[in-house]
Amino acid sequence: MTIHTLKPWTDQVKLHPDVESEGLTEAMFAIDLGAIAAGDPNTPPVYRDANAFFKATYPTSDLLKLLEEILASLAGKGGYNRVLKLRTHFGGGKSHVLAALLHAAKSRKALNNVPEAKGFADPGPVDVAVVDGEKFGAREGKTLDDGRKIRTIWGWIAWQFGPDKFALLEENDRDRVSPGGDLISELLEGKPKLILLDEVLKYMERAAAVAVLDSTLQRQSKDFLQNLTVEVAASKNAALVYSLQWSAREALDNIALLEEIDRLTSRKDQLREPVVGDEILRVLQKRLLGADPPEDAAKAVGEAYSDVVVGMWRAHAETPGAKQEAEQGGLEFERRIKSSYPFHPALIDVMKDR
Repeated sequence: MTIHTLKPWTDQVKLHPDVESEGLTEAMFAIDLGAIAAGDPNTPPVYRDANAFFKATYPTSDLLKLLEEILASLAGKGGYNRVLKLRTHFGGGKSHVLAALLHAAKSRKALNNVPEAKGFADPGPVDVAVVDGEKFGAREGKTLDDGRKIRTIWGWIAWQFGPDKFALLEENDRDRVSPGGDLISELLEGKPKLILLDEVLKYMERAAAVAVLDSTLQRQSKDFLQNLTVEVAASKNAALVYSLQWSAREALDNIALLEEIDRLTSRKDQLREPVVGDEILRVLQKRLLGADPPEDAAKAVGEAYSDVVVGMWRAHAETPGAKQEAEQGGLEFERRIKSSYPFHPALIDVMKDR
């Protein structure tokens, strides 16, 4: 089959119902971690419902490892890193991983929709606290339904753990002064505790503008993050996972702040990149397609494209060695075309490396 006789991908591939829906919007693919944690009915079911979420999630090897480590830590098992830092290359990847951890901790049975995860530890009921650094106001904090205000991220974490835990940090929250290690250690006692912090740098940027006595809320928040990592690392059944920008380029004008946060936590945390290499292809296929692409269609496209590309490379090859390289490169190109179908591998490279 030549490239001119290939069938259109729209005749070969079944899209996910969300993608085919007339009500499709970009917001349907943007994960609001706070809304998921709160059970907001306006959140698309594929994100809100734990069973639907895991059925639509492609379990990369590193995501599985991350889930296994965190669930084991929450179950009180030793030998695992309890403080993990996430960095991913594109889009809402970090938020998706945090959502996976949230659902796994709160709805452990739903994780059994992923066959590879059925043997992971079950920690039982888990207290989960989520902080969305992009939305949590540094100056205004968060207003509760009864009108009360939570002023700080440590107050918001404690509130999500329950009234008795909030009572421990209520004064620290009111005064916007970071709690010390002993108070944080007490906060983590009892049931397993999972703390998920998304977009930490964005919150820290805004906190610099809020004065706290002769300090700033940013300074207090950095002290809290450092104390929190130490206490979680020393705990029996707590875990902390937080996300940062991947690089200084993404951090724009706040390179120094990014590097300082890295230094504050680097003694206790471990870096995780849950999506690596061409696994991005399977992530996209799982989320956007209603079923795996037909193997015969992917094979035909791969072979046709490879024939054209190898022909061009061979035409420009001036030595036998160069021609051999063209042949070998063509095999790799064919493999990538097949595995990425109906997407072009160049699209994946742009998303990964932009």
